[in-house]
Amino acid sequence: MKKGIWVGFFIILGFSIIVSSGAQEGTLWVDKFTLGKGTGSIPEGWQLDKKTGDPQIKTEQSGNDAYVRFISNNSSFGLRKEMDFSIKDYPYLNWKWKVTRLPEKGDFLKKETDDQAAQIYVLFPRFPAKVNTEIVGYLWESNPKNQGVEGESPAWSKSKVIVLEAGPEKLNQWVQEKRNVYEDYKKLFKKEPPKVGGISIYINTQHTQGKAESFFDHIYFSKK
Repeated sequence: MKKGIWVGFFIILGFSIIVSSGAQEGTLWVDKFTLGKGTGSIPEGWQLDKKTGDPQIKTEQSGNDAYVRFISNNSSFGLRKEMDFSIKDYPYLNWKWKVTRLPEKGDFLKKETDDQAAQIYVLFPRFPAKVNTEIVGYLWESNPKNQGVEGESPAWSKSKVIVLEAGPEKLNQWVQEKRNVYEDYKKLFKKEPPKVGGISIYINTQHTQGKAESFFDHIYFSKK
């Protein structure tokens, strides 16, 4: 991660925020990454956020399941999607991710090594959004010693993150995650959250100048 990541978020959030139409039966879908829907390598409904290097993004399919694949080679990029809803209504963020390669020297606790193979962020804009958007993030970290670490991002003071996965133990396997974002926000920021303004998935290796690969699938918010 680095401070430049957030600039792209704030520019987008300064414009009109669209309302997601995926809410049904207690579930608010972000994406299932249907193969063939989108522009080039960018899945439908998402926007590319490129910070440095050459983004390598591809939607792929295995059996009946489609997913998005990120490959980073001394680069930093991600996808972002605008949303507009109360996190109280859909407090749980659910997703699957897989990492096949970690940034070898990545370490979240140091700004100069703050690279991760997989990151997912929920954005909470407050006026003025360009400088006052708060972020709750979840990381797949390289250093196994950082498992469970949570707190302020070294890149941006308004970004609070939690290391959910760390190290190579679960490499090459899909991992299902579920977090109560509403409770995480209150714990990390010590106040009630505003409405959700967007979500982003990321990969970066520019600090350590290494390589990483990750996959994301079935991202949605739920009531329980």
